[in-house]
Amino acid sequence: MKTKTALLLATTIAGGMLLLGCSNTAEDQAEEMGKKMEEVQDELNAASEAETRAAYERERGDALNKLYSFRDNIDRELVNVNERLETKGMSVEKRAEQEALRAELETQQDEVARLISSVESSPQGAWISLKEEIREASDAVGTWWDRTKDNVDEMTDADKDMDGK
Repeated sequence: MKTKTALLLATTIAGGMLLLGCSNTAEDQAEEMGKKMEEVQDELNAASEAETRAAYERERGDALNKLYSFRDNIDRELVNVNERLETKGMSVEKRAEQEALRAELETQQDEVARLISSVESSPQGAWISLKEEIREASDAVGTWWDRTKDNVDEMTDADKDMDGK
C-alpha cells in the first residue's frame, strides 16, 4: 500500500511539473502547483485513512477474539464448578474452595464482559488509548486464567488443561 502511495505521489508531482512548464506566468505556475499539491495531500490522507482503518479493524478483531475465548472458557469452567457444587458428600473444605472459585470466575466474567463491551463500542479515534487498557486487562485475565487452570488441576487431582502441571 505504501509503494502505491509513493508511486502516486511521484506521478502527481511529475505531472504537476509538466503542467507548470505549460503555464505562462509565475503566478499561474504557483497556483497550479498549489492545486496539484492539495490533490496529492488529499490522496495521501485517503490512503493513510484506509491503512489506519484496516489496522484498527484488525487489532479490534484480534482483541475481541481473545476476549471471546476468555469468556467462553470462563463460562465453561463456571458450569463445571456449579456442577461440582451440586454433588453430595463434598467436604466443607472442598466446598469452600469451589465457592471461592465460583466467586472469582463470576468476577472475571464481569470484567471480560466489560472489556468486550468497551471494545465493541469503541470508535476508531479512541482505539489508540483504549487498546492499551484492553491489552493490560486482557493480559491480567489471561494470567489469572492460567493460574486458575493449574489450581483446578490441583484441586481435582487431574491435568484437565494438559499442560503437564
